[in-house]
Amino acid sequence: MMRLPSRSIAHLAFILCLGLPGCGGGGNSQNAQVLNLAGYWQASTISNLGYNTFLSGTLAQTGSQLSGTMSISGSPCATSGTLSGTVSGSTVTMSLTEGAQSVSLNGTASQNGNSITGTYQAPSGGCTNGDSGTFSATRSTSNAGCAPVPPGIVSWWKGEDNALDEEGANPGTLQGGVTFGAGEVGQAFYLDGSTGYVNVPDSPSLQAIATTVTVEMWAKPQTLPSGGFAFLYSRRDPTTSENFSVYILDDGTLTVLLRSTTSPTPTGSKFASAPGAVTFGQMQHIAATANLATSGVSAYVNGAAVPLTVVYGPSTLGGTFSPVTHLYLGRREDASLEGQTDAAYYPGVLDEVSLYSIALTQSQIVSIVNAGSAGKCQ
Repeated sequence: MMRLPSRSIAHLAFILCLGLPGCGGGGNSQNAQVLNLAGYWQASTISNLGYNTFLSGTLAQTGSQLSGTMSISGSPCATSGTLSGTVSGSTVTMSLTEGAQSVSLNGTASQNGNSITGTYQAPSGGCTNGDSGTFSATRSTSNAGCAPVPPGIVSWWKGEDNALDEEGANPGTLQGGVTFGAGEVGQAFYLDGSTGYVNVPDSPSLQAIATTVTVEMWAKPQTLPSGGFAFLYSRRDPTTSENFSVYILDDGTLTVLLRSTTSPTPTGSKFASAPGAVTFGQMQHIAATANLATSGVSAYVNGAAVPLTVVYGPSTLGGTFSPVTHLYLGRREDASLEGQTDAAYYPGVLDEVSLYSIALTQSQIVSIVNAGSAGKCQ
């Protein structure tokens, strides 16, 4: 993946010495082989300004001509750009046009053509504003069309026949009625709605999520009984304190529940959509974010923003998330505490459940939704 500054990605120029015979002089350039760069590329950068923007896309090559389209995630100024370029001997010149700005990159590719490293420079003015840094790019034969993984990811429970965390820090354990079946991306968790859930032990990386958070996943919920509700994601200490949770009601209302250190009661603040935001029996992407510093709480279904209203608790937020030690996928608490209804076991499919320490933008969420079954890039 390529991370460029989260400013307008505009006219992108690659000037790459590819390490082929004749590169840099001393050889017969007419006999030099043109390196084939066709394929799916992901690139990342280390920006001097510290921004996190990701680029990925497919390059096509006909003779010396290169073309393609790059997907840009994390930038408020651009979401995609059209690629064009040429390969001449050992030198490649390529541009990504998006607006009138330009970012120049100079780098060297491996001789097998599967990786490129170098530096980039953006001019002053506009969204680019004179940024510079280093970049690396890799070519992959898989995950074509996948969405770049947004920054700030903490855990990624993919549901590929286990409860492992793709990021490694927070593996879960399967409890009760959990099986696996076809999901939006590969396999997914199938929860029985009465005993099945994933238990994730507490950890330093979970405790470090202090003021901003995002949870996003694919879900296909089964119909709930009248008056019932079900938790997709729950970060709380049962009967003691909330932290950040996402759940649905029997009428399709999507609800976000959170508590911070400035909340006056253990129940914190509850934000809810209108009924019908979530569709039962249908696979859909659900995301919820919170930023305590800006009092921003947002929810999205299939990338579309879902308006939320305050049901109870303060709408003005502050402090840090209330410290808790439990995390569950697919329930609120054990049924022995307050009964089966309040345990709120989730019936249905959960897939690609991902937790972030930042509040993702809508464009980042849309990128994941648009990738569909290709999922996030590994």
